[in-house]
Amino acid sequence: MLTQLLRHGRAIGLFALAAGLLILVIDWTRRLDEPGEQIAESVVADIGGVALVITGAAILITLWAQRGDAGRFQRDGVATVATIEDIALNFFGTDVTLSFTDQAGQSQRVTLRGSNLGLRPGIVPGMQVGVRYDPANPRRLRFQDTLDTLAPRP
Repeated sequence: MLTQLLRHGRAIGLFALAAGLLILVIDWTRRLDEPGEQIAESVVADIGGVALVITGAAILITLWAQRGDAGRFQRDGVATVATIEDIALNFFGTDVTLSFTDQAGQSQRVTLRGSNLGLRPGIVPGMQVGVRYDPANPRRLRFQDTLDTLAPRP
């Protein structure tokens, strides 16, 4: 589900941005052509248009930031295999606890809060998954398949 949203997020963001701008342009054009238009109808259209513009811009900015972060992890992160220790569903998503050994030979145990991993079928504790971690801070890591979706490796 997340990969589909990430894959289609740009289109959704652009659609919301374009729809909001179109609503604003149509409303303001009508307002210029028909100055006697009721102000309440115009305000509702303006609020809807601005809300769509803000939503579309927020989606695009978030995706841009996520792609930048994914690109940095692809370039600078250390690839390894982690074992899923625990999966706990909560209101904000899934908390996934992973364990792996870093480059220095230190055992790391990391809990990713609000992960989308629990939405993937067949994911169970004991399973191994590909991750990349920040060598400067091994507690910062990302799932390799999500990185491949956001910033495919050359």
